[in-house]
Amino acid sequence: MITRGSLWLPLAILLLLAALSFWIERSVQLTEISSEASQTDPEGIMENFEALRTDPAGKPHYRLSAKRLKHYSGSKRTELESPRFVQLDAEAGDVSAVSRQATVSPDGQEVDLAGDVVVERAARPGQSAMTLRTQQLLVFPERDLLRAPGAVEILDDALTMRAGAMEYDAGQRVIKLTGRVHARYVSRQD
Repeated sequence: MITRGSLWLPLAILLLLAALSFWIERSVQLTEISSEASQTDPEGIMENFEALRTDPAGKPHYRLSAKRLKHYSGSKRTELESPRFVQLDAEAGDVSAVSRQATVSPDGQEVDLAGDVVVERAARPGQSAMTLRTQQLLVFPERDLLRAPGAVEILDDALTMRAGAMEYDAGQRVIKLTGRVHARYVSRQD
């Protein structure tokens, strides 16, 4: 004969297991929601950000500044609002780049400038100032390399050029233009 107490024990164990599985499911869902929020919400925000990179001897190499910097811990992505990148070179002249926004790779080896990008090379004796305009510019600071995957326009005192894409090696001071390249040279009469 089955007693009443023996019926309640399996039922109590089933209720305990049901409550435990409900608790585990809720805690997993809360972890997923918080991890999604951490990927969409920045971990840190800095206003008027500025960083200066120097070589081992302490000589300034480049400066990166922005109106606002947002860092996301989940993706290790960094976003910059109104960034300004300046490559400092006393011998070859400074090169600066500004845009509406930028993204820095997690390892800091690539800066993707986007939206109304303007690059300016300072004038030097015997060399006029040069301006480059494009919509996207990839900056590789450690490699002294600038790459525009889309249309570019380059202007200086005597030259106007347009091209489908561009790569600028600052170390070798070489500009490679690809795509449909149009150039107009105006000789200056001294």
